[in-house]
Amino acid sequence: MHRLIYVSTASDGLVPEDIDAIVASSIRNNETRNITGVLIYNGLNFLQVLEGPRANVENIYSRIMMDTRHVSVTTVLSEPAELRMFSSWHMAGRKTPELAGDPAYDRFSGTRDVMDRQMPTTVRKVLENFTALKGL
Repeated sequence: MHRLIYVSTASDGLVPEDIDAIVASSIRNNETRNITGVLIYNGLNFLQVLEGPRANVENIYSRIMMDTRHVSVTTVLSEPAELRMFSSWHMAGRKTPELAGDPAYDRFSGTRDVMDRQMPTTVRKVLENFTALKGL
C-alpha cells in the first residue's frame, strides 16, 4: 500500500461544476484501480490524498499531473502506508467551507476518534495546514 499527497493551484476559470466533474471521474477511475482518498478544494488550491497499490497510485498521479484544470502540481508526501485512512471513499470531494461537521473531516481537524489515532502525524499536519488556508 502506498500513500501520496499533492497540492496544486486551480486554473483560471475553474467553476464549481468542474470540481464535481473531477470528483465523479476520480470515483470511476479509482474504483477499478483499488485507490481511495480525498480531494479538498479551498477556493484556490487543491490537496489530494491517494492511497492504494503503489503502481496504481503512481499511474493515476501521472495522469493528474497532465490535467489542465490545475497548475503547479507539487508532491507533498509519498510514502508506504500500513492502513488506508479513507477506505470507504474511492474519492471524496470536499470544499473547505463544506467541511465543518463532516465526520470524515473531523478525523483530521482535531477530533480524536479511532481513525484519527491511526492517521500518521505528518499526514494530519498536512491536512490541518491546508484546510486552515481557506483559499487565502
